[in-house]
Amino acid sequence: MKITKKINMKASFLALLLGGLFLISSCSSSSSDNVPVVNKTNLTTLNTSTQTKLDTSLEGSAEGQYILGTKAALQTVLDASKVLVASSTATQLQIDNMTVQLNQAIALFETKKVTPIDPTNLVGQWTFDEGTGTTVKDYSTTNATGTFGSSVLGTGTALPTWATDRYGNAKKAIAFDNGAKITVPYNAKLNPTKMSISLWIYATAKNDNNRFMGLHAWNGYKFQLQGDNKPFFTGATIANGIYDRDDAEGILVLNTWYHISVTFGDGHTVFYINGTKVKDWDNTPGSLITVVGHDLTFGVDSSKYAATDVNYDVDKIIPAAWGGFFHGSLDEIRIYKSVLTEAQVKAIYDTEKKP
Repeated sequence: MKITKKINMKASFLALLLGGLFLISSCSSSSSDNVPVVNKTNLTTLNTSTQTKLDTSLEGSAEGQYILGTKAALQTVLDASKVLVASSTATQLQIDNMTVQLNQAIALFETKKVTPIDPTNLVGQWTFDEGTGTTVKDYSTTNATGTFGSSVLGTGTALPTWATDRYGNAKKAIAFDNGAKITVPYNAKLNPTKMSISLWIYATAKNDNNRFMGLHAWNGYKFQLQGDNKPFFTGATIANGIYDRDDAEGILVLNTWYHISVTFGDGHTVFYINGTKVKDWDNTPGSLITVVGHDLTFGVDSSKYAATDVNYDVDKIIPAAWGGFFHGSLDEIRIYKSVLTEAQVKAIYDTEKKP
């Protein structure tokens, strides 16, 4: 009887113990099953592809590039997304919301891609974004690469140097002085019968012959600042002689970046400063002359100069004493074989101006 009772008590205790263990095991299993699983796979993949997009995208003014500052905005959202993925406490709701937010930021980024202005008629575009070396790329289909060099003007040995641009970025513009020049080999596309020129300019000195670009100077065309620091364009025409025109009223302040444009054609020479029309000369009929044997230059007005004027009437090579070179920096030069509209000039300015 006592033995039976002891056996029953042991059996009951064992049953109670096993029951408790089962209960503990059940509770543990239930607790583990209730921990939510957070799926970060899609966001992780999106982070990787977005970083690749940013690493391979360029900011600038050329077609296919992005307006300045847009990469930083997307990078900020991406960095926040990476932090969330790395967090051990992130919830699925947070992951899902971040996926939506990052996709929205990507969509906004794509709207900031540079829209080409009159791409069919763009025959030259030099952004000066290389920051190193002695050549500058032409982003137009002309593919007219420019090369650093020295003219016989000034010291005769000066070379262009990389300079700070209007955004404050080092080595993203080019400074000229003392005859430093960039030469772009002659191409008929850069010698149209009508044209538009757009660029950014930073003058450091006033000079009557502050000439910053030209194709055989007044025997072809040239663009400069005159003594009062007004933009000034000269164009030689086939049948109507040579026109000299300035913007009449727009005077540029030294050591300040400006966007300036000039259009020539259809009887008009029109000047713009910072996207705004400042003068329309309606008395310049005719078509620009075809230049032979001369290259386009930046920093000076001609690719060739003669020692004297003895043979000028015969060969039309400009004497060095008549030439001119630029004091200051240039950036974002464009040449079109068309007369840009006021809206198109404004669009270029809006694309390239400091945010």
